[in-house]
Amino acid sequence: MRSPTVSLPAPVIEAVRSLDASARPERASWLGEGYGAAAYRVPSRSGDWAVRLPKPRSPWALGDLEREVRLLELIERAPLAVIVPREATLLRDAAGASIGTAHRLVPGEPLAEHPVHGRAERERLAGDIARFLSTLHAIPVREATRHGARERDLWRDEYAPLLEEVLPQLRPRSREWLRGVADEFVAAGASSAAPRVLVHGDLSGHHLLMDNEGALTGVIDFADALIADPAIDFAGILNDFPWPFLERVWRRYAGVLDEGVRQRVRFYIAVAPIYRVVHGALGRGPEERIAGMRQIAARAAAAGARGARPGTRTPR
Repeated sequence: MRSPTVSLPAPVIEAVRSLDASARPERASWLGEGYGAAAYRVPSRSGDWAVRLPKPRSPWALGDLEREVRLLELIERAPLAVIVPREATLLRDAAGASIGTAHRLVPGEPLAEHPVHGRAERERLAGDIARFLSTLHAIPVREATRHGARERDLWRDEYAPLLEEVLPQLRPRSREWLRGVADEFVAAGASSAAPRVLVHGDLSGHHLLMDNEGALTGVIDFADALIADPAIDFAGILNDFPWPFLERVWRRYAGVLDEGVRQRVRFYIAVAPIYRVVHGALGRGPEERIAGMRQIAARAAAAGARGARPGTRTPR
């Protein structure tokens, strides 16, 4: 069932009409939102569009959307077995300033809303995800760089600054646990020696799209794509599945799994709530920050109850 129609800003309506004369932006409907952008479906006789606009409290998201458009020019040429956003383009206002993006709607329903039942269905989905990641990670880094992808050492450039911001906000037990997880990760070399490939960067059940038969049909939202450690995409699988499912994906993955990949995956998924504390607070408000802090507290308490050393098990 489609969402009720929503009113898009006048400059967006004009930009969509300039893009496609057969589009009906006045009949746009809600698709979903992340921390940085909201997405809308715009019907058209030539094929529906997904319009993505930065949220008012997240103006930084526009830069991510602009980079995504450039990168999708490369990604849509790759021999992927699933559909990715196609015909991606910037939307501009009358003065020529970027105000959002549009791409052809990718069919399917989010995995997060599509329960996967039975061994056969899980095996097929693991194979679908493995094939997608195998092809994405094999895209030449030089080409990805030419299309705007930034290279990042995930620890140095991403997690270390986030932890500095989050740690002072936590209660002592949460702070001790999170610092212990980080110290163990750094002692093992962090991400400095990790491979560098083109990663999706935000893989989750909200961005993996399924058909009614339980097959993976599409992958959306490449706004966080980077040249970085492939373990970040494997950790994203654990947002929706337990570790044994990830092992199924790995058995079908055509890329190289280096010696430290498991430890890095465990770190990335263990500390994932820090994004809710920092980016969630910006994108959705203080309630998201509180939810992230509670999630960290729950993981710290669970680790304490097990008597586990920091980072030795992956939270569920």
